[in-house]
Amino acid sequence: MSDEARVIALFYGLMQLDTVNPPGHEQAAAAYLHRQFSAAGVPCEVQELGGGRANFIACIGSGRPVLELGGHLDVVPCPGEWRHPPLAATEEDGLFYGRGACDMKGGVAAMCAAALGLYEEKAPLRGTLRLAFVADEEHANLGMHAYLARYPAADWAVLGEPTDLQVAVAHRGAARFYIDLHGRARHAALPAAGETAVTRAARAVLALDALNIRLSGLRHPVLPGPSLAVTQIQGYEKDNVIPARVRLLTDHRLLPGTTQAQARQLLENALVQAGITDFSLETRFFMPGGELPADDDFARRTCAVTGRVLGRGQTPRAFGASCEQCFLLQAGARALVFGPGSLEQAHTTDEYVSRSQLLQAAACYRALALEMLNGDG
Repeated sequence: MSDEARVIALFYGLMQLDTVNPPGHEQAAAAYLHRQFSAAGVPCEVQELGGGRANFIACIGSGRPVLELGGHLDVVPCPGEWRHPPLAATEEDGLFYGRGACDMKGGVAAMCAAALGLYEEKAPLRGTLRLAFVADEEHANLGMHAYLARYPAADWAVLGEPTDLQVAVAHRGAARFYIDLHGRARHAALPAAGETAVTRAARAVLALDALNIRLSGLRHPVLPGPSLAVTQIQGYEKDNVIPARVRLLTDHRLLPGTTQAQARQLLENALVQAGITDFSLETRFFMPGGELPADDDFARRTCAVTGRVLGRGQTPRAFGASCEQCFLLQAGARALVFGPGSLEQAHTTDEYVSRSQLLQAAACYRALALEMLNGDG
């Protein structure tokens, strides 16, 4: 099978499987990849997580060093009106449409095609080429945590998230908190009698907006500064009742190194400084930022290799969303992000990836494996 045919066949196979999260059901995709790799004779396994959730892991070669090509099998839901069936791959004018086309079944297909091609031709790899595709990246990272609990960290890792085939070395973290503003419920027809939960919430929104302006002034060599936004306000009880509680949901994008406790303290300080004291905070979600230094040897070599394949220069840059690079870095791998498709297409109606980028990505992954596992370390 030609390299192009292998990439496209794997892509079509993955795109036809419903791995929308929730509920996920990544076991179907993991089983599909298991059939492909087992048929080729590659040692592999489906790591069962229960409830239809599963990871897929395959290893070509043995011992150190280990280069990991990885990503996630789940995709986000498919709301809105699509011109093309979302749970399929429809090609039109060189673009493949469907949910997960760029985020990130395209990257998974390209990585798998590169690995299977290297195995088929008995490429002289010294060490291990490991593929690791996990469940639940789009929600709570269940699959990544289960994978890292079972497998030792790779020496180097590439996540195939959509970067438009640019080498990304850092991403911001994300913290989401519920902020409950408290007051006394009362009839809406009664005269004003002090601050209510609603007016307290209004002042809180302004205080958080001011904090966002201050945070935006922070600088990082690669990443944009931190950001903070109120994304939800809830408080309705009845048409003629001023509610006793108003709940805000905040989304805070963090620079690498910022902890959950530090993010929480920033919110608390901003509210207290604005004179707001009757509130409580609850963590909804936290993912740290991640950063591989731009001058790291792996980043440098990845830029050089992919630049040669693509015929253009590569400069390390930021990945525009949160991703699981942070967990790989915490485990000890030197991890970066590189994959086909644009992040601007991720999670959109009629999401797409180009045929050309799928093929180029596979060629880049192949070349990187040959570079890193050539015995020179």
